[in-house]
Amino acid sequence: METYEIPGLFSGNVKVYHYPSTTPSKKVLLVLKGIYGEHIPDGESWDNTLVKLLQNDYHLIFIRTSRLDGKVDREAFVGKTFEQEYTEVVNAFEYCNKNIFSNTHEWASIGVSLGGTILLASPEILSQMKLVIMVGSGCGRNPETTKPLLSTLPETKELLQSLNNYPNTFIFLHGEADTIVPSDSQRMVYDRAAKHSAKYEWVSLSNLDHSLRDSTTKQSHMTEIVELYVRNNF
Repeated sequence: METYEIPGLFSGNVKVYHYPSTTPSKKVLLVLKGIYGEHIPDGESWDNTLVKLLQNDYHLIFIRTSRLDGKVDREAFVGKTFEQEYTEVVNAFEYCNKNIFSNTHEWASIGVSLGGTILLASPEILSQMKLVIMVGSGCGRNPETTKPLLSTLPETKELLQSLNNYPNTFIFLHGEADTIVPSDSQRMVYDRAAKHSAKYEWVSLSNLDHSLRDSTTKQSHMTEIVELYVRNNF
């Protein structure tokens, strides 16, 4: 794993984690986790397992945006705007294109929850994707939210506009037991993509929650489901 740092727009630097493919590959996966789903190298989260399953055939990129030092979860983002967050992701993506990969590489993205919403706000990234997989991502602002970043989300109309120019494969994974992001907000994302994408699929997963965990046993199914759709489409 290789780590790169670029200047952040909020507090500290942005880190880019690159897991090079163990075999020659021109395919790159950009994985954007949810608002508090920080990628921790050598951790035990679903994304670490995904690296082990896919690294033989793909490069994987994770981005750790800037946050307040010594704080965790929502406290680490107090005062940070959504615009700062997605701009840092765009800057990190551009850094990858200029310094790590060539223009012959092909990109796919996995956007989980807010990670998918960031893709919507970033046409610079979205337009370069051959495949987009979103998991439980929404496109609306809850007026009652107190979470940092979310209170500064753009309007739904603005977020969905980027999909008007997305022509490739779009897959939406929806957990039927999701109680975090309203299903109608998720469906609006998919419906807009389906109007313009060459290939599109809505995957409704019974008894799985927002993070694709079994709502009864709490066992995560994120890794195997994401791996399946990556391999079948990219």
